[in-house]
Amino acid sequence: MACRPVIAEVNGRVGFAQVGPARVKEDFAPVHDRELWSLYVLPELHGSGADAALLGAVLPSGPAQLWVADPNPRAQAFYRKHGFEPDGARFIDRNAITEIRRLRP
Repeated sequence: MACRPVIAEVNGRVGFAQVGPARVKEDFAPVHDRELWSLYVLPELHGSGADAALLGAVLPSGPAQLWVADPNPRAQAFYRKHGFEPDGARFIDRNAITEIRRLRP
């Protein structure tokens, strides 16, 4: 599985996304084989479609998982819109950030 990032450019602004093999976090074994490792667009690109295009480029369909900071209502709403639902797994990372796992069937 390729782990290279995908880059999007809109009016000179850049965003990126990266998918790889699902990872073990704390004591949580992966549920799916693919994991969205990162997806980032600058705030001025929110709602432009760049974020959805990046997600579609790296995870066009099928089962996948991701971990997202909690609270992060904008990101959680975006992932919910794209079929990712929380499964109850959560942990606090080494930077004291709570992360929750979201799954897409």
